[in-house]
Amino acid sequence: MTKRPKLRTRENANRICELLGEGHTLRQVARQLGCDYSAILHWVREDQEAGGTFSHQYARARESGYELMADELVEISDSDCTVDGEPNNALVQQARLRVDTRKWMLSKMLPKRYGDRIATEITGDASAPLVIELVPVAPRPRLEADVEAAGAGEAAAIPLRAITSR
Repeated sequence: MTKRPKLRTRENANRICELLGEGHTLRQVARQLGCDYSAILHWVREDQEAGGTFSHQYARARESGYELMADELVEISDSDCTVDGEPNNALVQQARLRVDTRKWMLSKMLPKRYGDRIATEITGDASAPLVIELVPVAPRPRLEADVEAAGAGEAAAIPLRAITSR
């Protein structure tokens, strides 16, 4: 029985981070090291809990890989989608899928930089106090089951007709 080489070495940590920073997936990195990707993730979690440096190095490498992915978006968008000088719909759809997948990943992995921005603007006199007013809303119709459950203390079958609130 041959013994597997030790995963948690400084050389492997550097290699993992180098490959991730070049845009390789964690699965590709694990295959190159001859281990399972979950072993690398376990190492990162344990290192983070212990306050080690590998988890920080890993996070920076992941971010670099995602930035590289963002650069790929332009290359994919600018790629030629023609065959014999004619537009090829299959190539266009493939490029669109590749771009959309990368955009979605970037919006989830680096939301502050690539996520959807939602801005809330409050206008008015900057020196005046901010007043938030609660406005009453008309009560929603209650279902018969709501009334029965409130009275009996147990859930009842939901009827198909609504009744007015009391």
